[in-house]
Amino acid sequence: MKTVNSATASIFIFLAVLLSISRADVYGIIPSPLQVAIAIGIVLLLFGVLGGRKIFLTVLLAIGGFALIMLAWSFGTQPFFPAGHDGYVYHLTAIWDLANGWHPFFTSNNNIWVDSYPSGYWTLQSFLVSTTGLTMAGQSLLIGLMAVLGLQSYAFFQELTSPLMTRFKPWSAILFSGIVVANPVLLTQIQTHYVDAPLYLVGASLIFFLISDAFSRDRTAFVGAISCVIILINIKTSALYFTPLILFGGFLVELYIFREPSEPMRRVFQWIGKRGMYYGLAGVFGILVIGYKPYVTNVLDHDNFFYPPSAEIMDKNTPVNVQEPMSSPMKFLIGMLARTEHNRYGIPVEAPINIKIPGTFTLAEFKAPDFDIRRGGFGPLFSLALLASLLSILASRLAIIREELTLPQRKSCGIALFGFILLGMTIFFPEPWWARYVPFLWLTPIFLAISPLIFEVTGRTRIFAQSMLTITLASLLGCVLSGTLGAARQHVQTYERFATLEQMKAAPFVELTLIKEVRVFSDEDSLSQSDAATVYAEILQEEGIKTRITAEFDEEKCAQSGYFFGAVLWCIPNMSKE
Repeated sequence: MKTVNSATASIFIFLAVLLSISRADVYGIIPSPLQVAIAIGIVLLLFGVLGGRKIFLTVLLAIGGFALIMLAWSFGTQPFFPAGHDGYVYHLTAIWDLANGWHPFFTSNNNIWVDSYPSGYWTLQSFLVSTTGLTMAGQSLLIGLMAVLGLQSYAFFQELTSPLMTRFKPWSAILFSGIVVANPVLLTQIQTHYVDAPLYLVGASLIFFLISDAFSRDRTAFVGAISCVIILINIKTSALYFTPLILFGGFLVELYIFREPSEPMRRVFQWIGKRGMYYGLAGVFGILVIGYKPYVTNVLDHDNFFYPPSAEIMDKNTPVNVQEPMSSPMKFLIGMLARTEHNRYGIPVEAPINIKIPGTFTLAEFKAPDFDIRRGGFGPLFSLALLASLLSILASRLAIIREELTLPQRKSCGIALFGFILLGMTIFFPEPWWARYVPFLWLTPIFLAISPLIFEVTGRTRIFAQSMLTITLASLLGCVLSGTLGAARQHVQTYERFATLEQMKAAPFVELTLIKEVRVFSDEDSLSQSDAATVYAEILQEEGIKTRITAEFDEEKCAQSGYFFGAVLWCIPNMSKE
């Protein structure tokens, strides 16, 4: 586990250092390749202090493998276009502007979302775009982070479950780590520019670093966790809610495992002095330095960390039966009982969430998920998985409630405790019904279900707990299947949508019209709410297609027309009517 922690931590440290260097280069005088080289050098120096030269090869292989995975994905997927709306509306604008030298600290961006949202993940993606010269290369960072989390979680579960297995020892670790990585929110955001999936990946890696450090006092896991904090805060504004709660979870797990009933406060102050203080400093650095824009600038310009205000963003953007003033726990309950349904074009975003009994499903639900799914986003069997995992841990823990727990059993309870913390922070999140907004909930049934494996229960309790574990795993695998089929359907439709580019190449030009938004957001520095039409103009120009951006769409004058992601209508004019 220590070798894996060194490998995975080195990647996150590299990304955090690279992000810091890009912020420090205020005049844009350091070329991207040189920034990468400097970051690698700093990582090697740090690991020289942590583990000596013997660990250099591990670090270089880890970063090199990480880079190769991303490069292979970037070039291998070059013929395909991304799915998703928000990528075209503002994510690509941010990535391309950063790749072209824009520094967010000193210049406002004309796009309101780019100007007001964290740019850390976009900055890391921009290195891939500027290095490869491929406009969509930023998507490959997600694949690299998936590989990192897969390796990290495999090593964790292998160490946890191998003493329990007499045969097929690697398979249980492969199963659990595979489920961790195959979060349907993540699967449906592959080949998109959404940031919910990377939020989950970096946050999940932070969780595994915290648990690993709590179990074995691993310095590399500790430094890896610090790096994750810096990166996580600069992926999405909701990280300001999730990050401190995840760190608090790590603190409670360590406090529980190594509890000292006679001197509990001594343990608390020890953790604060040896761990908590550094996590706090990392958070402050991530917000005030790396995240100066938007966090500080939003406060200075708008007197608010979050701009535009989330209440205004969610207005006319929420299913009617989970709107304010409904409480977050009630929204969570409706979200958990939701039928998994696709957000097809033409269905109002305020259409109600349909409720069902946990464990029931229709075949249509298994191909419904997409990048933005608002109803039953974790899959058709997730509520059953959550319920079964809760029954499993409760029955197992009650069976040994009067016994003195061994250290392995306390560690197992610590994992379950983290699962409950993730459940709690989801329930009280303002929008807990929307899976992509609360991606960490996916880990809760995994953490709850695996914990009873360590308990030495017998008889009916053992049979019941194992039955619930089987139901949990089968249900989660059903959700993975749903996410996989939904993602496949989504990418087939995306391919078909862009197949019309061949007809466009034969036209003198193509008109692009942005559908007007019902909600309007802007300020004195940022006048654009969507750059989708401009982004498509650049994409089509790369394909050799001339475009004109128009204010109004007139289907009658089109020889052929259609719809692009990001609310853009395209039209090949009928030249005989010109």
